[in-house]
Amino acid sequence: MKKDKNIAQFLIDKLESNGVEYVFGYPGEQVLPIYEALRKSNIKHILMRHEQAAAHAADAYARITGKYGVCLATAGPGAMNLVMGVSAAYKDNVPLIVITGDVSSDVKGEDTFQDMDINAVFKPITLKSYNSNTPEKLENNIEEVFSYNKQGITGPFHINISKDIQIRPMNVDHKVIESRKIKLPLEYDIKDTIKSIEDAKKPLIIVGSGIIYAKAFEQLNTFIDKTEIPLVTTYSARGIIPETNDKNLGLVGTRGTKEANYASEEADLILALGTRLSDRTRSHINTSNIIQVNTKNQQKNAEIFYQNHIKEFLEELNKNKLPKTSKNWIEEILSQKDTTPKKYAQTEKLHPEKAIQTILKQLNENVTITLDAGTTPTYFTIDSKLNKHSQMLFPGGLGPMGYSLPASIGASFARPDDIIFATTSDGSVQMTIEELAVISTYQLPIIIFIINNNVLGIIKQWQEMANTPKYQVDLKNPDFVQIANAYSIEADNITSLKTLETKLEEAIKDRKPHLFNINVEDIPIPLPK
Repeated sequence: MKKDKNIAQFLIDKLESNGVEYVFGYPGEQVLPIYEALRKSNIKHILMRHEQAAAHAADAYARITGKYGVCLATAGPGAMNLVMGVSAAYKDNVPLIVITGDVSSDVKGEDTFQDMDINAVFKPITLKSYNSNTPEKLENNIEEVFSYNKQGITGPFHINISKDIQIRPMNVDHKVIESRKIKLPLEYDIKDTIKSIEDAKKPLIIVGSGIIYAKAFEQLNTFIDKTEIPLVTTYSARGIIPETNDKNLGLVGTRGTKEANYASEEADLILALGTRLSDRTRSHINTSNIIQVNTKNQQKNAEIFYQNHIKEFLEELNKNKLPKTSKNWIEEILSQKDTTPKKYAQTEKLHPEKAIQTILKQLNENVTITLDAGTTPTYFTIDSKLNKHSQMLFPGGLGPMGYSLPASIGASFARPDDIIFATTSDGSVQMTIEELAVISTYQLPIIIFIINNNVLGIIKQWQEMANTPKYQVDLKNPDFVQIANAYSIEADNITSLKTLETKLEEAIKDRKPHLFNINVEDIPIPLPK
């Protein structure tokens, strides 16, 4: 019988026993019992300055580690502030545990102070939203959350607990019923897949972040070594094999490399592994001969779909003798590499792409980059080669402004030995600029780059393309250097590439927070072809 702890303590103990090391949150009245349980645990709580930022930090932590990122907020406004970050994670299948407190259960639904139907809000942006209002429900709910993850079903899960429920005794002794939602790969599905590979002259692998969350790196590499099928990736899976390796043709689809998109156009068989095959990934695919392996059957985008754990599917494939791909197909693809030198317009201020290329000169295996909506993801995407998975983080399914700064915090705790480049713009940074306080408090080795053109550049570009006047896009920005200094963060205004290069090298050696406000020309970004 579990009579020695209350529900809040049981919840935190369950998180800790399942490997949770960090919780990103913001305290409030309706979660004080949970915070008291946290205080007594070995889990480290990271005090963010806004609940949206807590969700983004947990998101980045999960993308890197493959483990659950956990965020915590109080009822009403606290829970509502999580919505942006949770919805971004939901669009990209990022494993989160989202915990919210709620008003007392005896007044729930009576329109009292801060009473909201929190579960109704979170239901469409999570895999499941639980109202854990009894000890039995909480135990079943948390067990189910971790069971889903083991089976390869990833995304945000929401647990809502009223404050009075949190302090009830955990006095239950019942059997938790576990059920397997994802079936083991069937023998004839494996044989059919091998037959399809044998029949194909130009096969192609597209991998997504499911490989990361399933920790199927070894199985993927074995499969590629055996078949020599060329590989392309979704945005979330970039660097899963170093992009300097000819095995990896790079990003496919919108913003994809020339050779990756050529391969997807010419392929006569596509193996889509651990990816939902979003519209952006499919943009250059011509064949309908697609075999998709994914755990979510609501994300079917292929004629042949196997709802299997990708690690288990690859393990079964690798037990067999597999056909090798023709070297002519690989040589044909590699001949498409774009070697055309870039041309740049003359500008009074720095060209944004040249500034970003200067930053990317420092990209190595010990650097992780977080991106924001705006100019930055375009140039960082097309001008980079990644050395490891989750080295460049951006929630591409939703694309919210303000992701980079809080994500850099989660990334820093996930990769404490890395230097984190938080790359943002003058518009996006002001969505979550309060998180400079967290970076300063923990003295995280995060270097912030603000690509500052004093305008919402992409929105202005869309207005120009629509032949409408520029409207409500000019920004009168604050002094970002002074703001950083107010948070005890060193900062510099940058107007030359040489200064940026020199000061960036110094900042990397210092391993302390640093902000660069880079003044650039307002240049239209190249649009996807």
